[in-house]
Amino acid sequence: MDADETFELTVDGAAAIGAIGGGWLDLTMLDAAEDAVPALLDAARERATGQDGILVRTHHEALSALLRRHGFRPSGAVVGRPRGGTEVTLVLRLTADPAVDDGAIHPPKREVLDPPAMTNTDPKGFVREVEEFRETTFGLYMYRRSDHPKFDALESWLLPAFDLRANIFHFTPGNERDQRVYLDVARVRRDGNLWRTEDWYLDLVEHPGRPIELIDVDELVAATSADLVSAQDAERAIRAATRAVAGVTAHGHDVDAWLAAEGAPITWR
Repeated sequence: MDADETFELTVDGAAAIGAIGGGWLDLTMLDAAEDAVPALLDAARERATGQDGILVRTHHEALSALLRRHGFRPSGAVVGRPRGGTEVTLVLRLTADPAVDDGAIHPPKREVLDPPAMTNTDPKGFVREVEEFRETTFGLYMYRRSDHPKFDALESWLLPAFDLRANIFHFTPGNERDQRVYLDVARVRRDGNLWRTEDWYLDLVEHPGRPIELIDVDELVAATSADLVSAQDAERAIRAATRAVAGVTAHGHDVDAWLAAEGAPITWR
């Protein structure tokens, strides 16, 4: 399959324009009746073999509702209003990957980082050995290895003043993605020698040279509706995400540059 393939897709009266690049199939849905959606999605999945997922764009709210019923979820909610309509961006993940949430409603993920013990207890309770911790006046840095097939190391900065955890995934050859820093919006606090995080669902993805992407807005809304997150924490999460988007945008779409300007000069390996 060509690295940057473009094509038109018409199945049972459903029409779409597709493009493949950067590990994703980007599909713009033009028209589809409900009974045509499954066949169109099957054809799209076949085209997306070997890709990380399918990004779907549509200008029609009714079509968006159809797609949601067939496994798609919002990514970034409303992203524009072209031609007077509402453009809805949705995404379907093709594979399970802890670097990318699966969209299910779940309680906030909590982690514990223990610098004296050189460990990181992940949300499932697994204790991971850490190679490096570094404490600063503005946060905590961690570097540890991973046994995941798609990435073999993780770097993280816990930044309590920003309600953020900044991450760089070191992807294995063939699994690289068009992303640099991945920001988790989260409560970060120090508890004696321990550092604790509570994920607040919202994530921001830095794409070099392009606007930062806000994802999983729908998960925060669903978790708040299900009383998994308080209204106060949800509001705080939105403020943190808004601050990050504005700051990164004002600094050339560069997370590191924004944080340095805010007094948190993070560095990576």
